[in-house]
Amino acid sequence: MELIVVFSQISLVFIRIIGLGVGIDFLIVSKKKRFRAQVAGWTIWTLGSIFQLISQFTTDSNLIKIMDYLFGTATLVGAFLISVSIIVYFRHIPVLNIFLITLLLVAFPLIILIFFDLSTAVTFSILGGFLIIAFLYGFGLLEGQNFKQTVGESVKWFYALIIVGTVQMVTFTLFTLGGINLSVTSSQIEDLFALTIINSFAIATTVLTVVLLIHLENSRSNLYNFQLKDKYSHDLANIIQIIASAIHLVEKESLSVNDKEESIELLDQKLQEVLELLQEIRTLE
Repeated sequence: MELIVVFSQISLVFIRIIGLGVGIDFLIVSKKKRFRAQVAGWTIWTLGSIFQLISQFTTDSNLIKIMDYLFGTATLVGAFLISVSIIVYFRHIPVLNIFLITLLLVAFPLIILIFFDLSTAVTFSILGGFLIIAFLYGFGLLEGQNFKQTVGESVKWFYALIIVGTVQMVTFTLFTLGGINLSVTSSQIEDLFALTIINSFAIATTVLTVVLLIHLENSRSNLYNFQLKDKYSHDLANIIQIIASAIHLVEKESLSVNDKEESIELLDQKLQEVLELLQEIRTLE
């Protein structure tokens, strides 16, 4: 057990706990359903780091294998749910679809384990997490203008995450093809440099994910506020125009009594609409 490896893994746990805290805060404050996937993703991702850390402090071979397997599965599922929490900002995904895909991802490492071995199952689970990030990038490109409009200034953090994740995937693949086993505790002391590099990338992608999600929520909130401002200003302008026209009609001496009464009723109606609109604006969070 090397101190630098343990330190990097402890750092990863704490950073993911911070991400979980951010997701929980968003969920509590906004009460939006889209944050459920984010909280679930951070929870599972954090558990994956904890499983990885536990495996460094035990000599029980069976427990190590269990922790390795759980680490791989949690990494894959956590990456998927975090990606979903990003995608839902610009595309609706049915909850049933998310649930079914999650079940498939849980089953994937088990199938690999049955037909191959633990190391292969963990390796493919980690690579699967990288492929999910690649899919996220492709999905953003397919969305085109809608994606850029929704993401706004957060797009730079989105691309930063994709770039670092891509470099991490390439580095991990090269190490694996070079015969270096990075399946958690399987790494030996001579592979310390490779493991440290991979853990550093994991910390970087986690930090970028936290920053991206915070920026996404701020961008979404700013866009929502702009849309509300446009809506309410437009509605108020229409009402004021009608009120002005009604007042102009009432002031006409040639207007009949019935027409004046109708104009006054219209004024009362529109003034009531203004009061209701102002009350609606006051209730906005």
